[in-house]
Amino acid sequence: MSPLSVPPPPKTKVPIFALKSTRLRIALLLMLGLFCATSMRVNLGMAVVCMVNQTAFERPSEFSNLTNEYTENHQKCMKSHTSLESLAEGYDGTLLWSPKQIALLLSATFYGSLLTIWWSGYLADTFGPKMVLLTGVLDCVVVALLTPMLATTSFYAIFIARLIMGLGEGFVFPSMSSMAARWFPPSERSTFAAIYTSGNQVAGVLGILISSYLCGTDFLGGWPSIFYLFGFLGCCWTVAWLIFASNLPERNSFITEEEILYIKQQTAGQNTNQKEGSRKLSTIPIPWKFIAASTPFYANLIAQFSFNFSASLLQSFLPTYIKQVLKVELGKNGIYTMLPFLTQLISKNIYGILSDSLKRHGVLSNTAAVKIFQFVGNVGAGLCFLVLGLFVDCTTIPLAITALAFYGIFFSAGICGFYTSQLSIAPAFTGTMISISMLSGTFGNAASPGVVGIINKYGSEKEWTFIWLITAGVNFVAAAVYVVFGSADIQEWALPPREFPPDSPIKTGSKQFESFPIPQPIAIAFDNVEIEIVGEEKKDEIGREFKPAPPMRQRSRKISDVSAQDFS
Repeated sequence: MSPLSVPPPPKTKVPIFALKSTRLRIALLLMLGLFCATSMRVNLGMAVVCMVNQTAFERPSEFSNLTNEYTENHQKCMKSHTSLESLAEGYDGTLLWSPKQIALLLSATFYGSLLTIWWSGYLADTFGPKMVLLTGVLDCVVVALLTPMLATTSFYAIFIARLIMGLGEGFVFPSMSSMAARWFPPSERSTFAAIYTSGNQVAGVLGILISSYLCGTDFLGGWPSIFYLFGFLGCCWTVAWLIFASNLPERNSFITEEEILYIKQQTAGQNTNQKEGSRKLSTIPIPWKFIAASTPFYANLIAQFSFNFSASLLQSFLPTYIKQVLKVELGKNGIYTMLPFLTQLISKNIYGILSDSLKRHGVLSNTAAVKIFQFVGNVGAGLCFLVLGLFVDCTTIPLAITALAFYGIFFSAGICGFYTSQLSIAPAFTGTMISISMLSGTFGNAASPGVVGIINKYGSEKEWTFIWLITAGVNFVAAAVYVVFGSADIQEWALPPREFPPDSPIKTGSKQFESFPIPQPIAIAFDNVEIEIVGEEKKDEIGREFKPAPPMRQRSRKISDVSAQDFS
């Protein structure tokens, strides 16, 4: 007997942060796309404080029914301002919307996305995420550009428009995740996930800051200019996306052959059933039964709910909280509102690089990393909400600012937690898995405005205390569940079935080879296999007989001709 081994081809490496890195350009395009979609949704939360008439918004006729405690506190807060006129400046809109109507408007996009988010990932995995994502962003662009006209026409008109915007938004995150599974190797996913999901935080920083500035100007009527500006930016992004993006690396016109080979080497273990040149991420049937029984999947659902519940609360209602409880003028409102998003933007990219570095050097396993980062994210954010609810009022603004800043630092750890897990536990079904997970997140998105709409009737501190305590509880529960059930390992049911010769006694998909080593993304060399020569036939180590393959005529191939099967 003699051992037969196949030496690995030379490894290639294209750094993430290099001018020729097409992966980085795709990540930046995804980030800008998410920025456009998110900003066109959340800018209503900032704009509404200057769109709505102050008296209609706060209903001062009902304030007289509040307790003497609140009245005294309200007067105490007023002492820090030179006049009521200075505090009300900029908050004097013309639209007569009640608090319940505002909460309904801010949650309308989430109700719309419930209709599309559960199947948009399957659509992206099957037909390619490029056009699915483009469709979603274009929908947001059209609604944003029509918002000023619809808002002044009828409350019901703008409400229906926001529902339609939600339909498009339901395509965004699942298609982005499907694109990420095709382009970003597992060892780089935390870094790239931190980069492209930063679009949320860029929208929170620039979108809110710009919106608060435009609210106080007369340019194009003041608040209408907010929607015109971000609608225009969305149009610019669609042109760039059409030119530079592609569903697969080998179909991109700007990528090098070296980077194509590198991506295929690194993702070989997850997509060996992807047909060459096909838009489908995998030809394997979706294992719905195993997904429904997966505890890591349910841990991700709960983490996603807590993540979206917290995020939508701050994105939609932080300007309102700052106005009602902290009693801050419009000029400072935008600055305070953007603070947690700024700290998220900085910390999440640090976390992404740190997480991938710890995993590459063997300090943390994939599962240990996601559990630690998710625990830090949920518990840290929950503690910040407790501070806002129990220790903050209009006389402790510095403490409020500190709590909001630290919330952003802790909250962003979730990208290296549950979100990285979502990209890792079943890479071949990423879009589908993300769609289901985002459905849970959409319930979180819709739940927080609902909670505010029910509780926040007068804008009092007690009402906001109750809201923050509920939010803290949601985060603590998610942390406990994730520590027990979270995972970032590819699940057995998500592995592609091995292909055996037709005459093999082992059938493809058989449980008899479950104990075989899982193919690793980077390892290209085959394990040494003992071959016993029997006449003209060979017998492998598990008893399967087969004839040696006849010699094949070699032909030259480009690097981009290499398929994932060459590395499995």
